[in-house]
Amino acid sequence: MKHPTSRDWTPADVSGIVANPIYAINIAPVLAEPHPLLISEEQWVTANAKLIADLGPEEYLRNLLSILKGNYPTADPESRQPIG
Repeated sequence: MKHPTSRDWTPADVSGIVANPIYAINIAPVLAEPHPLLISEEQWVTANAKLIADLGPEEYLRNLLSILKGNYPTADPESRQPIG
């Protein structure tokens, strides 16, 4: 059952979530607030190695740069704000 404020996830949304390192590490405190981690670094590396194989290195790196600029899916489709 979908939450009333949810939206359909696209393949790009899923790639954005998988590639986002914020789920596996706490980024330097000057860049983001500490937060609970959702996956281990090893899980992130494994998932991203597969994503690189699926997307190709150039597309993966474009996706990663977009994430680091703050473009990634959120619960609120109108809000694309950095975490932290």
